[in-house]
Amino acid sequence: MARHRRRKHSWNPYTSEIRRLSIYPSIQAPKDDDRLRRGMEIEVYIGDMDEHGNGLASYRGHRVIVYNASVGSRVRARIVKVVGDTAYAEIVKTISESSIEY
Repeated sequence: MARHRRRKHSWNPYTSEIRRLSIYPSIQAPKDDDRLRRGMEIEVYIGDMDEHGNGLASYRGHRVIVYNASVGSRVRARIVKVVGDTAYAEIVKTISESSIEY
């Protein structure tokens, strides 16, 4: 004669209210609006320069390296490559030139 096992409880901890009341924060997936994609055009302020002479900017938590951009200028740039949280871009249009003299 086959014996059937009874479950110890009828609720699932992964689908019940316990998950909603958890002390651990839920991890939010990044929104598509925050992701940089190849071909996107963004407007950034060049705040620094890297060791190769390219401009460094920040856009929505991403580091953006803009080829041949000068420090202090505001440019419209097109993303050509994205690696992790770093994006590489080329200048489409210079909105304002740098007022910094060297």
